[in-house]
Amino acid sequence: MNAEKKFIKGFNHGYILAKHEPDILSKIVKNLNSTNDYIQGIVSGKEEFELEKSRTHLDDMNRIRNKSKDMDRGLERE
Repeated sequence: MNAEKKFIKGFNHGYILAKHEPDILSKIVKNLNSTNDYIQGIVSGKEEFELEKSRTHLDDMNRIRNKSKDMDRGLERE
């Protein structure tokens, strides 16, 4: 298996573990001593999931903020 395929396989495994078993993935990554293409993929997959999760959280916060602003516009102020 070439380096690119190993990285992609590791990336997918890292992403799935980050989504479904983050505690196990943290233990795996913490104890890694080697840095081959597969392991680099695992770490990148974990980071990608965390980035997407942060973006989703930020989008949710913006949606709540906008909804609150829309509700404020409908109220009379004294």
